Amino acid sequence: MRKFVSCLFIASVLAVAMVSCKTKAEYTPYISLSAFLLNPEYKNDSIVGCEDTVMVAYDASMGCYVLDTVSVSDTVVFVAGFGSRGNDLLSATITADTMAMAFRYKLNDDIHAALQPSSSEKDMKLYFNSGYNFVCFPMSYIPKKQGAHKVTFTVTSDSKFSPATVVVVQNVR
Repeated sequence: MRKFVSCLFIASVLAVAMVSCKTKAEYTPYISLSAFLLNPEYKNDSIVGCEDTVMVAYDASMGCYVLDTVSVSDTVVFVAGFGSRGNDLLSATITADTMAMAFRYKLNDDIHAALQPSSSEKDMKLYFNSGYNFVCFPMSYIPKKQGAHKVTFTVTSDSKFSPATVVVVQNVR
């Protein structure tokens, strides 16, 4: 009986100690880009069709994703997602040559509520309030000139494994 009480006491102390420990998850943030649609058709602000999809392939020698070739003035629509699992998002930035590609995206009210006032949608730099670990929104771009155009997506979180970066190259004819 004495052994049982001792074991129960030790188990209780360990349980209290483990519950009272403040541990923080450390996950690498991630970026997801999906549904690359070429020249979509709209009806009542909804996409009802598209000319084609844009295939994506990872090029290990370049260390980036390469999209199928599109033409100048085509419209490419996709969804960009930024996440950090158990950590808070701090920022998301999109870097591109705006002389070569015209970007557009519309953030809904829920995403605006997550943003700090220092965010700049025009400069594609989003800074998040505390407590958010995933956002996604539709984006589009129109290539303005021929060439291979690089777009860099970066997300930072309060994780020690931050930041994460994805580079996409769009070839334009």
